[in-house]
Amino acid sequence: MATSARAPAAQVEHEQNFDPALGRWWRRRIALPIFYGASLGNLFLVLVAVVALLAAPLAFNDGFLQQIMQTIAFYTIAAIGLNVLVGYQGQVSLGHGALFAFGAYASALLTTTNAHVPVWIAIFMAAAIAGLIGYLVALPTLRARGHYLAMVTIALAIVTFVVAQTWIAVTNGPTGIGNIPRPEWFDGTTMGSLRKFRPFGPDGPILTGQVLYFWVCAGLALVIQLLANNLLTGRWGRTINAVRQSEIASETIGVSVYGMKLKTFAFSAVLAGLAGALFAHQQGYIVSDTFTFDKSVELLVFVILGGVRSLFGPLIGTAVLVVLPEVLKTIGSYDILPKSNVALQVAFVAFGGACALGLVRVSRKRHVARGVLSVGVIAGFLCFTLITPQIIEHFLLVYGALLIVFLVTMPDGIAGFLKALPGLRSLWKPPTPSATRSVPSLDGLVHISPAARQIALRLDDIKMHFGGVRAIDGVSLVVEPGQVHGLIGPNGSGKSTLVNVVTGVYTPTAGDVKLGERVLNTLRPHHIAAAGVTRTFQNIQLFKDLTVLDNVMMGFHTHRRTGFLQELLRTRRAAVEEEEIRERSLKLLAFLDIEHLAYTEAQSLPYGLQRMVEIARALATGPSILLLDEPAAGVNPSEIERLSTVIRRVAASGVTMLVIEHHMDLVMGVSNHVTVLDYGKKIAEGTPESVQSNQRVIEAYLGSAEHSFEDLKRNRAVEPA
Repeated sequence: MATSARAPAAQVEHEQNFDPALGRWWRRRIALPIFYGASLGNLFLVLVAVVALLAAPLAFNDGFLQQIMQTIAFYTIAAIGLNVLVGYQGQVSLGHGALFAFGAYASALLTTTNAHVPVWIAIFMAAAIAGLIGYLVALPTLRARGHYLAMVTIALAIVTFVVAQTWIAVTNGPTGIGNIPRPEWFDGTTMGSLRKFRPFGPDGPILTGQVLYFWVCAGLALVIQLLANNLLTGRWGRTINAVRQSEIASETIGVSVYGMKLKTFAFSAVLAGLAGALFAHQQGYIVSDTFTFDKSVELLVFVILGGVRSLFGPLIGTAVLVVLPEVLKTIGSYDILPKSNVALQVAFVAFGGACALGLVRVSRKRHVARGVLSVGVIAGFLCFTLITPQIIEHFLLVYGALLIVFLVTMPDGIAGFLKALPGLRSLWKPPTPSATRSVPSLDGLVHISPAARQIALRLDDIKMHFGGVRAIDGVSLVVEPGQVHGLIGPNGSGKSTLVNVVTGVYTPTAGDVKLGERVLNTLRPHHIAAAGVTRTFQNIQLFKDLTVLDNVMMGFHTHRRTGFLQELLRTRRAAVEEEEIRERSLKLLAFLDIEHLAYTEAQSLPYGLQRMVEIARALATGPSILLLDEPAAGVNPSEIERLSTVIRRVAASGVTMLVIEHHMDLVMGVSNHVTVLDYGKKIAEGTPESVQSNQRVIEAYLGSAEHSFEDLKRNRAVEPA
């Protein structure tokens, strides 16, 4: 779905590349809530989905099948939320079954106790309650990371089950809560008691409570899918993706990592609670045994099998895993397949094994071959189990084993497998790069006020101790506005530690870091970035799964004014702002002469170009002070001159810079002022010429004052890149 009605040339080219045969009407923009900036083609696909959902329960006119479709719909809602958290945000949660249970119990209690809340209201109140509980749980939980977070969420799932089992006064424990009503129909009749209804006359289709409730669940699932797509294809999706890949880089461009994690967890909890409420009203009866730890694992498997970080992976995974056990149970109950046919069993095992062996040997780049072999492995295993009575009778065993086969043969999930197929892969073809523009200055591209250009960065007696190690020991320096200030020193002299102190990664043991009159010591990195100080990294910290353009757009994070709800609903303001940021990012890439790489995945670029992208992202923040931490590290010697030119052009545009570097020719060629550190202390400071002749500097680098700066340059020239 496009992001604005005012798409630039590059965006139009992108759409044309999807299918040149599409007519103008297909690409025509519309201005509707949720769909603002989308094409008529996108709207047409949504209408097709609506028609399919309306027709599905009428085509499958069986109560059991309609109940399965309801189950797919509300589990898809929970899986979408979990995909946002686990797939895009990267936070492993094994406790979403608990949030599902909160939604189920909340809606059941609201509608069956003396509160008598209408079902339509209770469903959404239950979702809000689950979201609030999820937020409160996340406040301390998200301080943990990795496997610690997984352990905390496992504990949440177990505690929730125990509470549901033992708090009999509220949950009725193992007895459960019954008589949970379904939503009311127009005349006040509940959908549960509505047996047959012909709204279009005696010859029209027969509607039942099952049909109507499916439409409720499926309609909510479709709306949630559209809203999630709005979030994940815009700024919010880029941001949580960036946080997953590099928290420190996200912080230094102004993203509150902890805040984003809280919002994501709460959003995911709301969807889990909504799904739980729909589950309760479908069943009409809930019991504590339903909400064991298995429920959390089940929801997670929906996401993983469908494909994490895939917009439609949750729907695919849920549909397969809800239908599959029912199919296996049905097959196991009826004698409809040949049994104990040894020849067939051997043939299927041999076929599946041969496909598995081929899958191990075939290169990952051969998508067609791997796709065929993956299907072969699954088909061989499934056919073998279906004709083996000792196995098919235990359908849960088959179900679990088949999941393992799916995950091994399709590590990116079913959605990732389908996306890699040749016919479908062309739909994700990157757009043709636009013609390179000449952008001579940063004026109009980044927000740096005239007052911000006149602010100095001052370090007063900074000390940074790690136990008994004095990494920085009483360093003072001033980076004057409009200057390129060089910071040099031998390895281990404290340069990178000083950068980490200035940008808030470390809190100094003593001393003050000031931007103008504002003390930065106690601020978090994202607050320091918002104040106007940002950086690049010695070891490049790009968001490698994102494109070059998306990396640069992330740099404008602190300048965005639209909030969560506006992005969720894709309002006109949100869509227009997104397009303006996209256009400015393209111009910023053109300023650095890399606009032609805009739609290239960042991790596929050579090291030197990755460095340029990182500089572009830092410039997008509109910094008063830009810190370049060893920008020449790992850069090919032939690209050093290009890097020098970029630094000079950025400086000429009025950006104050502190350049930390080992490459003497680079730092001496671009700096107005140079400070030298050794063993955490400042040993020299002044113009490049005065530093070059300082014998203490030469001694610090070469171990003897009998050398000259030319010896130092020759020594650096022979060091490996």
